[in-house]
Amino acid sequence: MNWLRELCNGALDLVFAPVCVACKRPVSPDEPERLICRVCWTRTRPIPAPRCSRCSAPVPPDREPDPRCTACRDFPPALRVVRSACVMEEPVREMIHALKYAGWTAVAGPLARRMAALPLPADVSEEARRVVAVPTSRLRLRERGYNQAALLAEAFAARTGRDFTPDVLLRTRATETQTTLHPDERRANVAGAFAPAAGVSLAGEHVLLVDDVWTTGATALACADALFSARARAVSVLTFARALPGLDRPSP
Repeated sequence: MNWLRELCNGALDLVFAPVCVACKRPVSPDEPERLICRVCWTRTRPIPAPRCSRCSAPVPPDREPDPRCTACRDFPPALRVVRSACVMEEPVREMIHALKYAGWTAVAGPLARRMAALPLPADVSEEARRVVAVPTSRLRLRERGYNQAALLAEAFAARTGRDFTPDVLLRTRATETQTTLHPDERRANVAGAFAPAAGVSLAGEHVLLVDDVWTTGATALACADALFSARARAVSVLTFARALPGLDRPSP
């Protein structure tokens, strides 16, 4: 009976009251998402405008329309766009931490929903049907038991009706954590660290590459190089968060 089910659910909420993974406060039973409270969602910020039309980095308002900013002028021409749902700052940092380090794998769903709401250029939306995740190392996979980027990619693909293919990209060697490295060191650290799986051909495809955070782009660019070596025609990058200079500590 419905009344009995509601009574039981209410009793369970009293005993096991869900808390927000970001602020650790109790989440009301009428919240649409039981893992992240409404207040924390309202505190997230999109990437400030005006933004580069290609890589989404904030650009000075006095730039000419549709500029190629300094952040992406050296990107490969076939790297189509970069899009991130929000700025990497509190409480977004805590959401990422819960997913990446605290074992809250179910957080991937709510984060991926925000990524799915990002507007994409028409050609990207229509052409990019394959979703690939940034691969993690075997050591980190053993330590965590999962790859947070793959969880986001799978949830995003399911949400948008695309195909998630988990075994397209491989990490070919272990790398240092990126947390304390400067941009040049980050690029050197991940250079050649990724490769397409044996026999994989992406000939003519536009691939969506998914990760949790865009910091300097070193990891995503190294992955894109591997996808291009498998003959991908174009690569676009989607992340939940983006670190902006002066707003957040570097992310792995």
